[in-house]
Amino acid sequence: MNSQVGKRTREKLVALDRFLGQKHGLPLYRAVSVSQSRMDDVLSGREEPDYRLCVKVAAYFFIPVDVLTDDSKDLPSEEVIQVDEDLVSVQRNDVENDIERQKQKRFISRNWKMIGYRKRVKLILSVLVIAVPLVAYIIFCASEVAFERFDDMRKYRIGSDGLDYDMYDPIQVKYHDDLEGTSKANKPDAHYVEVTVGAVLEKIKNISSATSSYEGRMQLYFKFDKDEFREMFRHYARNVLADQIIEDYYAENDEAHPQGAFDHDAWLDEHSDYFETWVETHDSEYYPGETPSNVLTDKNTMFVIGNGEFVPDSLGTLKELEEVQYYDEEGRLRTMCYQKIRFNATFEKAFDSVRYPLDSVQFKMYILPTMDADYIRYVPDRSTDSEGNLISGFTPYFSVTSGYRLIHDTEDMDNFTMRLNYYYDENNDPAIDYEQSVRTQLEIIVRANRAGLSLFLQAFINLFSVVIWIIIAFYSQSYTGEDSIGMLGTGLFGVMSSMLVGLSMVSDAGIFSLITMINIFTLAVIMIMTYQAIAAKRAAVRKDKVLIAYNGIKLRVLFVLLTICTVAMFVVIPALAYMWGV
Repeated sequence: MNSQVGKRTREKLVALDRFLGQKHGLPLYRAVSVSQSRMDDVLSGREEPDYRLCVKVAAYFFIPVDVLTDDSKDLPSEEVIQVDEDLVSVQRNDVENDIERQKQKRFISRNWKMIGYRKRVKLILSVLVIAVPLVAYIIFCASEVAFERFDDMRKYRIGSDGLDYDMYDPIQVKYHDDLEGTSKANKPDAHYVEVTVGAVLEKIKNISSATSSYEGRMQLYFKFDKDEFREMFRHYARNVLADQIIEDYYAENDEAHPQGAFDHDAWLDEHSDYFETWVETHDSEYYPGETPSNVLTDKNTMFVIGNGEFVPDSLGTLKELEEVQYYDEEGRLRTMCYQKIRFNATFEKAFDSVRYPLDSVQFKMYILPTMDADYIRYVPDRSTDSEGNLISGFTPYFSVTSGYRLIHDTEDMDNFTMRLNYYYDENNDPAIDYEQSVRTQLEIIVRANRAGLSLFLQAFINLFSVVIWIIIAFYSQSYTGEDSIGMLGTGLFGVMSSMLVGLSMVSDAGIFSLITMINIFTLAVIMIMTYQAIAAKRAAVRKDKVLIAYNGIKLRVLFVLLTICTVAMFVVIPALAYMWGV
């Protein structure tokens, strides 16, 4: 027994608890703000009262503490005992609220008993009709975002690790393996020439929202061995240009061309001196960096844009043909040729912008030689300057217009990548095996982000506020029985405002973008809430307790469901869409 309290202390506390409950409807534990379990233990004798508890009780009833602790003193009569009526009123209301909260915790189980079997089946089916499409839609959006992000990350890593082709594409792998089989290492009599190709970008501009194109200003440079090229060209001239060579011969010698068919190889062998002279005279016209100019308009461009076309009158030579002689490993004198040109080209949009604007975009440009891989094979230039930086890349004044900025280089992702693909022109004669018409294709990839997110954030925050407003309306309707129909007008106005903001964004964003996903979700939430609010109000007007219970259960289930879905749409999916480190 606590020496500070008497043997009758518990008896006196029991009397005060009974008095407070009978006269004021308030339990003693709430009056002195202690836990109900502790007060029950004290009043039942399982725990001895302590002096501090006695001090609290005595102060509440305006009596000296020794009245409770001294066994020789009795409690005042109930007519004499006083309490603070205002305090009692506040505490009693709090107890009532607590009781109501306890009822609300068992709301579904209590109301479930009020509805019959048919209503229960209807309730389950109606919740499923709403829940299944909504959850399926969110899973679909999440899968779209996750797959696109995974695919983008995979694409971004291709090239950053030095791969010259897409090793995930089985067609590219087959082309690569086939060409490796015909390489000079495996086939000494192969006659192709390898051309080292590099690119320097000056600007990406005119990213048009009205069309599916953008314009790039760039420089290309080509490096190749002159002796290897002439050896290749000799074979090319004999097999492809024979008719032209023969026509030139008879035109130059003012002789009539023989009528009828004849053996080209025999003719070329017979006129071998003319053939060799023609090759040496005309080989430079077929160099990989040859382009027409305003002066030499009859020259051919020896490369093409795979996904676009040249801007007229934009081709210009930056470096006339430069020849550098050197000795190879076997001591033979060789000649390396170097050409550099500048041009503008309009490219078809070949970049991903699915989840504007959290995702990065890839501007893709394709450069192909006019000759197939039997004669010309591109090799991306990965040489570096004295500081270890790639020679290919961007000029110091490079820029991307229309609100883009380059991503930051990371270990896994570069803002500039060149890699080699293998291209087969399906317009060729289908009777020809594709191995005979494969062309190496230089793919130039520039990766950028949207520079400004203001429009996106405006729409996103607006939509998020709308959904939170609807969730609050759901809570009010579900837990307090308030009529929330009046709140829906504000939500509908908010979502319409966000849709207008979304429409004002540049239209090169993917049609099914992140904002579109959230817009559809928000409209669905408003429609669900509107229907349920009207149904709940109709039940209240009819005073149908079974229907009220039915709608009450349904509202609470949907409130939890929509809260979880909202977190998924506005937190999980944007997190999936965001490209970390870029």
